[in-house]
Amino acid sequence: MTALPEWVKKYKTKGVEIRVSGDKYYAYEMTSRWNREKKRADKITGKYLGVVTHDGIVKPRSMGLVRSDYEYGNIALLYGIAEKTVIPVLKDIYPTMWERIISYVMLRNIQPLPMKSVHYLYEKTYLCRIMDENMSPDSLSRMLSSLPEDQSIRVMKRLTEKGEYVLMDSTAIFSRSENVSFLELGHNSKSVHIPQINVMMLFSSTRTMPTFVRILPGSIRDVSAMSKTIEIAGVEKCVIVADKGFFSADNIKALKKNHLSYIIPLRRNSSLIPEPEHFMNVFLYDGKPVKYWKRENDVYIFEDPILKSEEEKDFLLRIEENKRSRKQYDENEINFGKLYLLSDLNDEPERIYRLYKQREYVEYAFNVYKNDLEADRSYLRDNHMLFTYMFLNLLSLYLHFQILSMIEGKYSVRDILLILSRIKMYRMDRGEIMSEMPKKAKDLVSDLKIDLGILRKKA
Repeated sequence: MTALPEWVKKYKTKGVEIRVSGDKYYAYEMTSRWNREKKRADKITGKYLGVVTHDGIVKPRSMGLVRSDYEYGNIALLYGIAEKTVIPVLKDIYPTMWERIISYVMLRNIQPLPMKSVHYLYEKTYLCRIMDENMSPDSLSRMLSSLPEDQSIRVMKRLTEKGEYVLMDSTAIFSRSENVSFLELGHNSKSVHIPQINVMMLFSSTRTMPTFVRILPGSIRDVSAMSKTIEIAGVEKCVIVADKGFFSADNIKALKKNHLSYIIPLRRNSSLIPEPEHFMNVFLYDGKPVKYWKRENDVYIFEDPILKSEEEKDFLLRIEENKRSRKQYDENEINFGKLYLLSDLNDEPERIYRLYKQREYVEYAFNVYKNDLEADRSYLRDNHMLFTYMFLNLLSLYLHFQILSMIEGKYSVRDILLILSRIKMYRMDRGEIMSEMPKKAKDLVSDLKIDLGILRKKA
């Protein structure tokens, strides 16, 4: 930390914090809040007081008229995260393009606009003050064409840490675009007969983070493609976490032939399910008890007592409505609340259960990927541009999950970025002033430990 000159120190009084940006010094209100977990006080930065000069702290109103204002708080959060994760990798692999890439990636998190509108969002955020980039539609289109695929793969491989368990799943994205040859009719869970591409995604189970994406023609959806994706990504430990519809004898045989580990739920009437005896023990998942049995014939058995009660109640109500019979109740009672997982992994049952449950995050990632990060069909003229577009959206998703890991469910990621957008930076005749912070935004800055000075140093 830069030492303050003696003439500046005299203004660093109780309740006043001095920050340095270039050769200027800025004063802010400062308070503290007791942190019970850390057993110490956390510093909370308050409103901006003015520029520190030899003659005193110059009040904001003496800096002239407001010339423009920029969304600042949301960019400070995203840039702070990116600087510790994605930016070092991009600087190394794309030294001349990293600023345009990360600008586009951050803007996609704030609002997934079509390319023709991105420059409007760019100009209303503080990004345009720290990045001297052309975000016009033609410029972005050229970026999609110019990023080499092998270098994009290197970026994703760097984000996929060695030695950690990686989950894998795939989904179909539909389109009627005539420009992309990867679009083909193929099988999908929704039985929709529209041209599609298949997207395979790798997901870190350790860090709860999407790290790698691969696109394939719509007609390719087999186990050998999964194996090839894992090989390209350079993953050491990967688990295919599938849905019930994936199970078949042929698929299991193919997984074993390709040396791929798997966790696949079985239908409750599957002949592979052993006769359970007494359960072995209980563990807690999300605060709820889960019973488990000894693994037998590669099948793990779990029972959620709360789900069991709900399923039994629902079945009894259907009997009362004459929609089910007592005989059907007797046949199904043993399965109430049960989850049967087929896996070649010989591990602690709780570990298997948690790996499977992380599929919920993978499904959430696909939902964000397909809905929030909407396809920009008019600018995707070939397979290479499609891949680059999916790669950039993966980086956006990576930042999205970084924020998700910092919050406890009170707000969505989109809510947080919207609240923080209310922290603005005003450009004056003689400098810049940060706006007052609404209470919710101030609380988020404190809770998420956002460094609001990070962008001022770049401007």
